[in-house]
Amino acid sequence: MTTRGEDGSVRAAEPREAPTVIFLHIGKTAGTSLRKILHRQFKASEILRVETPWRNPERLRREETLDYFATLPEGRRASARLIEGHVIFGIHELVPRPSTYITLLRNPVALTISQYNFVLRRPRHWLHERVVTEHMDLERYVRSGIALETDNSQIRALSGDRTTPFGGCTPAMLEEAKRNLTARFSVVGLTERFDESLIFLKRAFGWSNVHYVRANVSPRKDPVPPETIGAIEEQNALDLELYRWATERFGAAIAADPSFEEEYARFRRSNSLYRPWGHLTTTYPQAIYDRFAKKRRGRRDASNLQGPQSRG
Repeated sequence: MTTRGEDGSVRAAEPREAPTVIFLHIGKTAGTSLRKILHRQFKASEILRVETPWRNPERLRREETLDYFATLPEGRRASARLIEGHVIFGIHELVPRPSTYITLLRNPVALTISQYNFVLRRPRHWLHERVVTEHMDLERYVRSGIALETDNSQIRALSGDRTTPFGGCTPAMLEEAKRNLTARFSVVGLTERFDESLIFLKRAFGWSNVHYVRANVSPRKDPVPPETIGAIEEQNALDLELYRWATERFGAAIAADPSFEEEYARFRRSNSLYRPWGHLTTTYPQAIYDRFAKKRRGRRDASNLQGPQSRG
């Protein structure tokens, strides 16, 4: 397309500037795998990560991320083309340029089980010591109220809620989450249908390389008793309704597109060819890095326990 300048000369029209993509990462929804794909689509200088809660003793709770983000220089918020992190809806109001959201939803039962196992595996997680010391099984963990993430975590994040206490989520929050997903999200994917979600992302933003190998995958655990699953479902009834609604919309979008299944089959074939290369370039180097990082943390913790006198 061309346009004419004030001097009458013909020049190329400026392409419509792409909006900033806000990846609203709900914990334990395959976000680490997706983040690796997203990082291929943007320059490092264009990515702004809002730090996740569990990485730091001074961690930000998810509900605090908006206040933190507002303290960043406006220029930094404006220059980002990808904003990512365990944030809640509303951060777009602090981005001084056009923006759009993407996210992945997950079955609340599977999400809660994964989150609990993650806490158990991570001694540095802020909940680990309490869960282990108090011998919390999964059902007690869900009922305890020590983490809002066990109580309709997805509608909390997607409605932008910051104040509702444990056990206090309402149908109005569910409806608000649905409205936000409909109005402000370019893609709402599903963890259980990750490959199909990638196709929707590829189409929405014109991305090319969305191949992947799974990252940060939880090991398999023993089956969960039916009564514990019932407790999770009871505590997350509104999230279950949101997930059912999103799943229906997701399936309807695929059914309405006659070319989708063929594109999906092509992607599955090409991604299977990519996996050996992905393991070589991503999985194995990450495993080596994690091993050395664990050793460094162990030496640092031992040094801290010894104290300055023992170190001479």
